[in-house]
Amino acid sequence: MVSDLTIISVSYNSASVFLSNWKSFLDTTRYKIIIVDNASIDDSVQILSRSFPEHHILKSESNIGYGRAANEGLQQCRSRFALLLNPDLMVSEELVTQLLTTAMEDEDNTAIWAPAITKADFSGAQSVSIKAVSGAAMLFDLQKMNQVGFFDENIFLYSEETDLCYRTRKKGYVIKLCPSVYIEHIGDSSSAHHHSLLYMKSWHFGWSRCYYLNKHSLYSQKYNPHRMYRNYMFKSYIGLNRINRLRYRGQAEGIKAFMRGEKAFKADGKPQQSPV
Repeated sequence: MVSDLTIISVSYNSASVFLSNWKSFLDTTRYKIIIVDNASIDDSVQILSRSFPEHHILKSESNIGYGRAANEGLQQCRSRFALLLNPDLMVSEELVTQLLTTAMEDEDNTAIWAPAITKADFSGAQSVSIKAVSGAAMLFDLQKMNQVGFFDENIFLYSEETDLCYRTRKKGYVIKLCPSVYIEHIGDSSSAHHHSLLYMKSWHFGWSRCYYLNKHSLYSQKYNPHRMYRNYMFKSYIGLNRINRLRYRGQAEGIKAFMRGEKAFKADGKPQQSPV
């Protein structure tokens, strides 16, 4: 097992997604893999533990959000590098090794690398400096990131990687996209879909966006909470279908809640608008 890299992934009802997208990779003995289960309400923990006993499955007692769960996994790392991956990525040992090699050969002051996860970003080009990358796949140099800190635990969902990238650059470190490494992102299939969950995720999208902008004093005429609230509320009335109207209404209500001073988590530690 290579000691220079630990793989971290956050799971919520995601056993079937892992088995579909990660089957060959989870059979690897080359890298340590830590899966943080975010209080799945199905039998994901049992399935993953039974299928892959050589890897570490950390079970949270409640759904603590993506950033907090990722932090729990990152705190277990003793390697120099940690690769945070979503379950809905088509992962292979070869691609992970290619990304790690890119990082180890990097002579710049780089703290975060990300592969291409869309065909639009995939090319044979060299790695390029970028302001922010998707949280679906992020490779960290832990020696540098320990100076930055990891995900802001005030956020339940959304904008956590944008906030982390912003703080990384403020510390003087570089973030790079690696277009020559393509890890395909299948899409938002890593949790069950129903209306209450969609509304909750939309609520946190709006709340987290405002939290990030306010935290870093990035409000502008375009990104003003009152204007964003009015825009999403308007869209919630004119949306072409029920799903879009529900999504916009959730985003608007999340923004409204932030302006009222509400937090992303309730006093009991559960996320706002939790369907369970």
